[in-house]
Amino acid sequence: MAHPGRIRLVVLFGGRSAEHPVSLRSARAVLGQLDAERYDLRPLGITRDGGWLGAAESRILLEGGLPASSGGSPYLPDGTDCLFPVLHGPGGEDGTLQGWAELCGVPCVGSPCLGSALAMDKGIAKRVLRDAGVPVLPWTELRRQDFEADPDAAAARLFAFAAGPCFVKPLALGSSIGISRADDPSSLREALELAFRYGRAALVEPEYCGRELEIAVLEGQPPLVSPPGEIRPTAWYDYQAKYLDDSAALLIPAPEVPPAALEALRRHAATAFEALRLAGMARVDFFLGGGGQVVLNEVNTIPGFTSISMYPRLMELAGVPFGELCDRLVQLALARAGSEGQLEAEHRTA
Repeated sequence: MAHPGRIRLVVLFGGRSAEHPVSLRSARAVLGQLDAERYDLRPLGITRDGGWLGAAESRILLEGGLPASSGGSPYLPDGTDCLFPVLHGPGGEDGTLQGWAELCGVPCVGSPCLGSALAMDKGIAKRVLRDAGVPVLPWTELRRQDFEADPDAAAARLFAFAAGPCFVKPLALGSSIGISRADDPSSLREALELAFRYGRAALVEPEYCGRELEIAVLEGQPPLVSPPGEIRPTAWYDYQAKYLDDSAALLIPAPEVPPAALEALRRHAATAFEALRLAGMARVDFFLGGGGQVVLNEVNTIPGFTSISMYPRLMELAGVPFGELCDRLVQLALARAGSEGQLEAEHRTA
């Protein structure tokens, strides 16, 4: 360690993603929970244009200000012992940052490059989960260039696939950004146009009428799987309801979940964590149908850490308070890196 007695921990936040404001809120919460006597905390902000800021301007960004500098290329402060990315969406959660950290030989909280990339692409994730025996909603995907070739025909074809109201999502984004509900081919076309503002591909799923439940998973042998929480939005759980107001009711724990469904939720959450090659943490989102059917919706590898976020609240319900959770995530990353380093050393000397 570069600093005996304290771990130099770099907390990354901000970034180019549309989820930039969420990242700032999550980073403030994480930094407020980590023990400054145990960690030498180094906030490192990334601007909306992708510039990596110095220490002083990172603080300005963290506090909601506008840094004077546009930032520079990716870098790590001298003596960095571990990274704690609180970066949601592309450029922070999709494996690019994780691969860079692996190349730099620096431990990184959360899932590695492969798991992050698998979970971020909703279509690939569904294929992996389906093959692992986890029930997922039917879906279809569309590339932007295929849509632009004939928007009306593409919208009509996808609405016929859904056979009714459906949801349109950017293929690789989170926090409900760019997601729309469509009731007919015309609104589906508008929903696709919105989704393509955030990426080169979109995913379409038929609307599923069921309760929205979420499970928190923490790496372990076996993984620690929380009881479910429930979200009851006034309409559907969009970005506004998640982060900007209190219109959605968050029920922790979720009430009146049948025992068979509860067992299925926790089993499928653990299976998803393993099948997608995840590490550290994940929030796994489900639908619970009226007949007790459990269907996995999405897996989030860097869930929100804001004051109203489900992941830390569910972990607290599972017996891991917020501060301990942050500490355990760092220790897991350090232990995982140490284990991998030992394997590499054994391979070199074999």
